[in-house]
Amino acid sequence: MPRSPEDLQGWRPDPPTPREIEAAAHIDQADLEVYRRKLELACYEARELMMRMGVSPMIQGGDLCVGIYTPGGNLAAAVMGTHLHLINCQMAIKYTLKYYKDDETVGIRPGDMFYVNDTWYGGIHSPDQILYMPIFHNGELVAWCGAMSHETETGAIEPGGNPPSAKTRYDEGMRLAPFKVGENYKLKSDLVEVMENFVRDPRMQTLDLKARAAACFVVEKRVREVLERKGPDFLIGLMRKLIDLGEQAARARIRNLNDGIYRQAVFLDTVGAGKYGLLRAMVSVKNKGDQITIDFSGSSPRVIGGNFNVVPHVMIAETACFIYQFLFPDLNPSIGVFAPFEFVFEKGSFFDPDFEDATSLGMMTVQNVNPAIHLAFQRMLMDSDFRNNIVGPWCGCDNSIVFAGANQYGDPYAAFDQGIANGCGMGAKHDGDGTDVAGFVSCPVGEFLDTEQVEMQYPLLALFRTKYLMNAHGFGKYRGGRTIGMLYAFHNTPMGFTVPVAGHAKFPVAQGLFGGYAQSPSVAAFIRKPNWKALAEMNPDELPNDVEELQKKIQGEWLITHTNGSMQQLAEGDLFFSASFGGPGYGDVLERDPQLVMKDLREESISHWVAQNVYKVVYDPETLIPDLEATERLRAEERENRKKRGRTWDEFQTEWSQKKPKDELLTYFGTWPDAKPVPQLA
Repeated sequence: MPRSPEDLQGWRPDPPTPREIEAAAHIDQADLEVYRRKLELACYEARELMMRMGVSPMIQGGDLCVGIYTPGGNLAAAVMGTHLHLINCQMAIKYTLKYYKDDETVGIRPGDMFYVNDTWYGGIHSPDQILYMPIFHNGELVAWCGAMSHETETGAIEPGGNPPSAKTRYDEGMRLAPFKVGENYKLKSDLVEVMENFVRDPRMQTLDLKARAAACFVVEKRVREVLERKGPDFLIGLMRKLIDLGEQAARARIRNLNDGIYRQAVFLDTVGAGKYGLLRAMVSVKNKGDQITIDFSGSSPRVIGGNFNVVPHVMIAETACFIYQFLFPDLNPSIGVFAPFEFVFEKGSFFDPDFEDATSLGMMTVQNVNPAIHLAFQRMLMDSDFRNNIVGPWCGCDNSIVFAGANQYGDPYAAFDQGIANGCGMGAKHDGDGTDVAGFVSCPVGEFLDTEQVEMQYPLLALFRTKYLMNAHGFGKYRGGRTIGMLYAFHNTPMGFTVPVAGHAKFPVAQGLFGGYAQSPSVAAFIRKPNWKALAEMNPDELPNDVEELQKKIQGEWLITHTNGSMQQLAEGDLFFSASFGGPGYGDVLERDPQLVMKDLREESISHWVAQNVYKVVYDPETLIPDLEATERLRAEERENRKKRGRTWDEFQTEWSQKKPKDELLTYFGTWPDAKPVPQLA
């Protein structure tokens, strides 16, 4: 593990050096605007190149980021896909500077390439891998660049790098401390071989490694152009200026928010394959002046024998996905915007695991805790000048099914359909419905892969990619973004393996805003010995086109499981279905325009039951023309019924405090109700 606990504090922005202060003072506004854009465009160019060269579905779908860092390793400019990687690359650079710069057996030289993925060295989890390299000018280290993305195979106990069955870190596959993977702009063949030997898909590992290297080469080339024209002091001053401006703008915005404490809890219901039980994550956001503290005290204890534990900096990095997307979406994505933030993690909680603990699904944990951070901040924004920016949260983590085995060409592979991962609906806005099939919490700009591209690369046949799933989004005055599902058959291969991966199972983690409903949970379905080929031979039009038809038409051995299950072995022709999550709703369902409810019905986004019993709309079921007067009477009646069902706080608290989940559901929760470590697990 890192040689000092301080190494995992590398996410913090460092104070400026005297040289940075002096150089930044000479940057005028015109040069600032021109060359800031040049650095950003360098990152964009590198991102596009990496997407075209990489073979991992995550890279091809744009779930990556590229950043430029100061000589000391502080993020100055970037293009974002998966926002969180920008933070952990900074940590890896600082580790390298601290321990390798003056080590004669390693050193830092022009053309060097370093690589890292281990959580305990600043990584996120083993699938998230970073290549970073120094940029020199006339022998002087003047900057760093990094290219980062998720890799869908690490040689873990189960395919895909997110093994739900992992019990310790030794089940999680390839764990790389920062090391030099290349010199003089060439990857070291022996070390490339070492990495290939770890994983089930060596071709993907190496090609994606080269894609990361190529992205860094592009950034270095463009930065050198700036250096040749303006010199090293200009570049150093420019990067520091970008960081300082980010901090100034962030603090100014925070000062316009009311001081106060805003709290939100989120409950997870799974801690590993086949292990169900409640975990509580508590989030308290305290704003005072121009400083914000995000406190996770009150969360459940570390999970022994499960893998939903989180090293603190991983939660901090995931917080970047909220900060860069929603709180400061218009600011330059530098580490300066993190300067006003402090984070508190309680000793012994699942945000503070032991070194031996499994953490590979900690990525799912932080994605599911992110909505709690989001909701706390949205309440803070409501009473501010930024209330018009309020939007509901993402649903939490995406729902992914890893598929693995040998492809139709006889090569090993492990991957998953990026369309499902990038198919989550966005939360509803304060003034409109959420964006459909928008991305996911850690990557709002991810793209769908073409179905034909998936079928070409993997032994899969896509039988359908559904229209929007019915009733899967959150209801409200404005509905959450809608989502879709996908049905695949293993094709041209004797067998394959699937691993369903997500961070919650039986209930959603993201609540709606101001009365809006949460989205529905999701499940995975595996169908062995199905009859779809017989249907296709009889009449291809008989094949199912959506979930409802799937249930009616496809016979076979069905297994429906929640989205954090064990590996399933499937034969050629067997089916698996997966769907992503919709977005939560905003506002009271009784305030939704009846015409919008009818539109939802016409688009088959909701059922008639929901229209009648949730939205309380009276309409002609044939023409879908609403009776506005009757609807208003029905809604007025429901409002009166709500008042009758209401109770005083004292009445509610008396009854509620007597309730308790079943003991078997509290195995991982800690003591009830305060979630402290129980004595035998302390």
